[in-house]
Amino acid sequence: MREYFRLDLLAVLTAGVLWGTLSPAGKQLSLLGADMLTVAVLRAAFMAGGVALFLLARMPHRFRIGGRQLLQVAILAGPCMVGIYAGFFFALHHLSVPVTIVIFFTHPLLTTIGSLVITKDLPDRRQVAGALLTFVGVAVGVLSSEGSLSGGIDPVGIAWCLFAALGMSLYSLFGRLSAQTGFIPQATLFFYLQFFGLGWLFLLKTITAGWGDLPSITTAQLLWIMYVGLGGGMLGYSIYFYGLRTLPASTASIVSSIEIVTAFTLSAVLLGQPPASREVVGAVLIVLAIVLVSRGGTEPLRIKS
Repeated sequence: MREYFRLDLLAVLTAGVLWGTLSPAGKQLSLLGADMLTVAVLRAAFMAGGVALFLLARMPHRFRIGGRQLLQVAILAGPCMVGIYAGFFFALHHLSVPVTIVIFFTHPLLTTIGSLVITKDLPDRRQVAGALLTFVGVAVGVLSSEGSLSGGIDPVGIAWCLFAALGMSLYSLFGRLSAQTGFIPQATLFFYLQFFGLGWLFLLKTITAGWGDLPSITTAQLLWIMYVGLGGGMLGYSIYFYGLRTLPASTASIVSSIEIVTAFTLSAVLLGQPPASREVVGAVLIVLAIVLVSRGGTEPLRIKS
C-alpha cells in the first residue's frame, strides 16, 4: 500500500512539473500573437482526441455513461474546463508568468472551502490559518508597498486568473469525488470533461471572436499548441487524476505546487522574466499555506448526513 501511495505521489509531482511548463509556453504563444481563445479550443481538441484514442484502444467500455451523468458533466465542464484552458491563458495575456502563478495558486484554498459542500470535509484550525496565510501571500505578490496593484497589473488579468483557479478547484474536487464514490469512473469523467469543455470553448469562440484568425496560425504556434494540449495538458492532467485515486485533493495540491518553481525557473531562463522579490515571497507564503492546510489529521472529519 505504501509503494502505491508513493507512486501516486510521484504522479502528482510529475504533473506539477509538466504544468509548470504551460505558463512559459502560454506566454510564448501570446508573444507570437496567437489568439488565446483559439489556443484554448485547439488545446481542448488535442486533449479530447488524444484521450478518445486511448480509450478506444484500451478501455472502450468507458465511453458508456448515463443520461443524467452526461448532463452533470456537461454543466461541470463549463466553469471547470473553460476556466483552466481559456482563463489561465487569458490571464497570461494580461499578466506576467510569476503574477499569474501566484494568484492561480489560490486554488488549493478554494478546494478546501469547496470540500465542505462536495466531499463534506470540515476545516480545522490549520486550514483556517492557511486560508489567512494564502490571502496574505496573494496580497504580497500582487500589491505594491503603496497598497495598489504593483506594476499597473491589469485587473482583467486577475479576474481571469481567479476564474482559472476556480476551474482547477472544481477539477480536483470532482476528480477526487469520482475516486471516492465511483459516481462516474475517472477515465469516463476525464474524457467527457475534455469533450464538453471543447464544446463550451467552441461556442464561446464562435460567439465572441469568430474563426477569422484560424487560417493565419503559424507552424510555430501550432507546435506550441500541440505541446500544450498533449504534453503539459493531456499527460499532466491524466496522471494528476491518477494521483487523486488515493491522495486527498489537499495533499495533491501540495505536491503539484512544484509548478511554481518550474514556471518561475523556465520563465527566467527562456523568457527573461525573473520573478520580483515580492512575487517570490508571495509564492513562498502560498506554498506554506498549502502545506499548513494539508497537515491536518490523516483522517478527515466528515459531516454526517
